Amino acid sequence: MPVSERALAPLAGPTGVLCTLALDHRAAMRNAFRRAGVPDVSEETMLEVKRRIAGVLAGRATGILLDPAAVGCRPPGIGLLVPLEEQEYESLDGGRLNGLMEDFGAKEARSLGADGCKLLLHFRADHPATAARQVELVRRAAEDSHEHGLPLVLEPLVYRLEGEAEDAYVAAYAGLVVEGARTLAGSGADLLKLQFPSEAACRELTEASSPLPWALLGGSDVDGETFVGQLELACRAGAAGFIAGRAVWGGALGLPAGEQEAWLHDEALPLFERMCATAEELAAGIPR
Repeated sequence: MPVSERALAPLAGPTGVLCTLALDHRAAMRNAFRRAGVPDVSEETMLEVKRRIAGVLAGRATGILLDPAAVGCRPPGIGLLVPLEEQEYESLDGGRLNGLMEDFGAKEARSLGADGCKLLLHFRADHPATAARQVELVRRAAEDSHEHGLPLVLEPLVYRLEGEAEDAYVAAYAGLVVEGARTLAGSGADLLKLQFPSEAACRELTEASSPLPWALLGGSDVDGETFVGQLELACRAGAAGFIAGRAVWGGALGLPAGEQEAWLHDEALPLFERMCATAEELAAGIPR
């Protein structure tokens, strides 16, 4: 059974709205650096950049999502989410299966001061070969989290199957996001972190997620301005807030280290403040 809704409160603001900064990227951050023209980034460099980003932006957030190696970047006074998933996935009949870290679970997250756990889940509700096994993975992660008194934030990601035509995937995308939320609403998780389906499908997404609250995911496929527009639509339709990362701070990665902090202050912080203001004005928030 999900933990008490009050367990989500440390991750939200005083009105229950989630304004969460995502910085738990590991291989994904290395890939983002590579796309920005910076190859072979070290763990030390990634940690330095995370400290820089958190130092500028996290003071405005209600919570922060950090990998175990970076939890020291958390400023005082905001909630901490820590991921449980392995970074890699395996293929099965054209679909994806991912797993949990072997040496890190909810017990270790709690020892680091976490207020919740996060599980990224590759999920296609229309792919039976993987869907049942992924639902079982969520059940295990939820049981582990709840055993240690922590809520589980679940991030189901719709993806294109191997061999699937791009136009077929695009046409099915919104329905897959909604159906994934509907399938996973009873999985044991406490909050869903969801992709933007479409303007027309946002309210349906709120209904599909019930009784769980949901927050909008800010991924690498949208820029900040686009995300602000999506966030407004999502919050008007019932979202509890947002959990966003690269859409906010991704532009810093291609800059020299000495220029990143100024860019974060001048560009990323005003954008993040707009996101927070939009959510605080329009979001449903988590139940209190």
